[in-house]
Amino acid sequence: MALDDGANYDLAIICYGQNDALDGFSTNYEAVIWAIERKYPDCSIIFILESSQRDYTEKMTIIQSLCNHYEIPIADTIAAFHNSDISYDELTNDQVHPNDAGQEIYFETVKACIDAQVKRATGKMKQVEAVNADVSKFDHFSWYSVEKDFERLSDTTFLLNTEVVGVLGIDYTYESGDNHADIYVDGELYESPTVTFDYDFSQRHIMVVSEECTVKQNIAVVFDTKEQADGFQGMCFSW
Repeated sequence: MALDDGANYDLAIICYGQNDALDGFSTNYEAVIWAIERKYPDCSIIFILESSQRDYTEKMTIIQSLCNHYEIPIADTIAAFHNSDISYDELTNDQVHPNDAGQEIYFETVKACIDAQVKRATGKMKQVEAVNADVSKFDHFSWYSVEKDFERLSDTTFLLNTEVVGVLGIDYTYESGDNHADIYVDGELYESPTVTFDYDFSQRHIMVVSEECTVKQNIAVVFDTKEQADGFQGMCFSW
């Protein structure tokens, strides 16, 4: 919804699920479908079942069910890995992410899916009712950039003056170890999310802080350290 590069895409290939929580997965996944359809109505969609799941987990069956509902084609790399006659370890670098041989299987699987849809002149999603009624909470989207919209009051504190209601997400880079921020709405402490990132590298995430946040005047974010604050990218609200 935030993408604004002037392109009119013919095809969106979505690979989602490996690192995403099961709670709310169906609604969040369906929101991706609706966002693409609204912004790029002529865009075809292909969804990937990720090989890293190894099997048809609950998240993968949710994807299959949604794709059946909307008649969206699936590139099944789980089956492709199983049918390759090559061991899983030989297709990945770390038992999760595909290596060159694994990426070749991804390429051939997606290519076969594209070729089949082109041949049949299909691939557009079916216009049907939503599966999840609460998917409408993502119908609208506002993005507030740390560079353009927030005022940095100190090394660790940012302030945004606005009035908005909706699902609140905070976009920042997780550093190795505990990541903590205090979020103040209209001068009152609202949430104090803490995330433990058990890796030896940093990684950017959008964390959903609240399903319904009401801001009447301003919202502030206070990080524990300057390093964490330097990784702050902004906030988004959906409604």
